[in-house]
Amino acid sequence: MYNNKLIRLLQSFERKEMTRFREFAFSPYFNKHEGVRRLVAYFSDIFPDFGEQNCHREVAFQVLFPGQPHDQNRLALVFTYTMRLAEQFLKVEQAGMGNGLSDTYLLQQLRTKKLFQLYERVLDKTTRTGEETGTRDSHWYYQQYLSATEADQYFNTVSERRTDDSLQRKQYYLDRFYLAEKLRDACEMQVRSRILKVSYSDPLQETALAAVEAHWKELEQEPAIAMYYWLYRMVSNPAPSFYFESLRALNTHQSALPGVEQKAIYNYLQNYCIQKINEGQARFLAEIFELYKAQLERGLLLENELLSEWHYKNIVTTGIRLREMDWVRGFIEGYREKLPEEARDNAYRFNLASYFYATQQYGEVLRLLTQVEYRDLRYSLGAKALLLRTYYDLDEYEALSSLADSFKQYLHRNQLMADVRREGYHNLFKLTRRAANLRANIGYFTQEKSRKELLKLQRSIEKAGAIFNKSWLLEKVEHLEALL
Repeated sequence: MYNNKLIRLLQSFERKEMTRFREFAFSPYFNKHEGVRRLVAYFSDIFPDFGEQNCHREVAFQVLFPGQPHDQNRLALVFTYTMRLAEQFLKVEQAGMGNGLSDTYLLQQLRTKKLFQLYERVLDKTTRTGEETGTRDSHWYYQQYLSATEADQYFNTVSERRTDDSLQRKQYYLDRFYLAEKLRDACEMQVRSRILKVSYSDPLQETALAAVEAHWKELEQEPAIAMYYWLYRMVSNPAPSFYFESLRALNTHQSALPGVEQKAIYNYLQNYCIQKINEGQARFLAEIFELYKAQLERGLLLENELLSEWHYKNIVTTGIRLREMDWVRGFIEGYREKLPEEARDNAYRFNLASYFYATQQYGEVLRLLTQVEYRDLRYSLGAKALLLRTYYDLDEYEALSSLADSFKQYLHRNQLMADVRREGYHNLFKLTRRAANLRANIGYFTQEKSRKELLKLQRSIEKAGAIFNKSWLLEKVEHLEALL
């Protein structure tokens, strides 16, 4: 019973939601069933402890029917009624979230009841409110379309011979809603077709694009349409010009787009930058750094006022690669308390160790890495790779060799690691060990032998597949070459 669908739904509630659901269940307008009230009250009292001890069917039955012999059918019936009420509660909650649809429902009721004077006042208020809001995403166009549709229905109902623009407005907003949604879906189809290796059929996509281009002077002023038009061009064409047009459109229209839309747009832009960085176009490292900073300024990377530890790490890594060291140190300290509590210490120590490595404070690196807990595979791999680089720069060949040996065993134990990740780290440790061995023996080898060993190392790097921290390794090989 504790794995019942009703209980799983209630487990997803926050405390405030559970309290509202209890109030909802005790409202005679929504529910008069006493058993449902009793069950909801019980679940509210034990919230959030929905374990087997509290939710076993025998326990639940005695809450509903104290002292009576167990009857599973009676219990199941109350659970069914309660589940239906919970679904109704969620519908009412959604309707009250200010999405504008409730205004349309009110207008429909007023028109049906022929309360035309009140109808016109509500319609005028709804229209003005819609026009005054700063948001201009596809959902806004849809709301305006629904409002215009209702106004047109009203015009047909009263049958007055007067000028009315509701039909024109209806078409105006319908066109913009359609084009905004069409372009947004076109972007997502392009991305998913590459990632998931699937193909989508959309015969009207080119028609929609042609319509936007044919009326561009008018439609480029519509935030959602202009934004997703340029994003579609960016994701379907590798030319950097489309990235910069998309960025310009974002800077122009950002204030007219809701936060959730802005997050999606920044994600498109970031993924494009990552693609270009992976292709060797270093200038996009600065671009993605600016995207991160813009999102931090607007709070777009925060969820429930918290910053993901992986956003934290990616921002630190990017800033270090750009040598923005003062900014990075300030960021590490400034956002420490915004990290999720369960990951805070690990994320802080690891990223601070990365900063100290970049500033050649190797003693601090070693001190911090001994405090990082390796329960997460990503931290474990990252910390070991950082320790490897630190030993190399400190000329600690024995420690490096011992680490490489233990890491080989670590890879062997972690058989579930993805093949690309396994190969990348295996090559990093193997080739770094060879580089360290060569550097330690340059003074003992003849110059000819040293050059021969260096050439072998360079060829091994060229032939290797994935290598994590490859740019760092190539830099160290260049230093070796300069010594010969």
